[in-house]
Amino acid sequence: MKNIFYKILFFLFFSSSSFACSLLQVPIGAPVSTAVEKFEFLDVYNENVYGPNVIPRFQKYAIDYCEGSSLENADLEVTVYQSRISGIKLISTDNEFKNEIYEFTKNYIQDPGAEVKEENWKGYKNLSVGDLIIYYSKVEILGEIVEVLEISNTEMVDYMSGEEVVDILG
Repeated sequence: MKNIFYKILFFLFFSSSSFACSLLQVPIGAPVSTAVEKFEFLDVYNENVYGPNVIPRFQKYAIDYCEGSSLENADLEVTVYQSRISGIKLISTDNEFKNEIYEFTKNYIQDPGAEVKEENWKGYKNLSVGDLIIYYSKVEILGEIVEVLEISNTEMVDYMSGEEVVDILG
């Protein structure tokens, strides 16, 4: 019963403001053959090429998959494991445009709290719902703040990163 409640809550939560945002309309665990309807760049995926232990990571401009959002300078990363979407990640590394992932997260998912907007805040916020794992974070890399939103689920979270990940150019 609790699981059904979470799924209904998740559907209501995302369906209201995300119709123009394709990146939120692709469920984690969905087959690539279905996800290619929203992420056309996945049409080059071929499980026979990558094999069962390779996790291809595709990177595109996020704004192309979420019209009207604050993601003008963010990148979208989609990882695939055994022909299924294992994760969706948004990354913003341009310090000229602060808090664009925060604004997206607040408007389309859940408000991570006002404190994360502060200049010196670093850390992460767990915004997970049921089996859906959602983390908003800010980290410092080489003196620059990097904003990240990661979306996966309990089944696929282990297939978003690691030495098995291979970046696909194109």
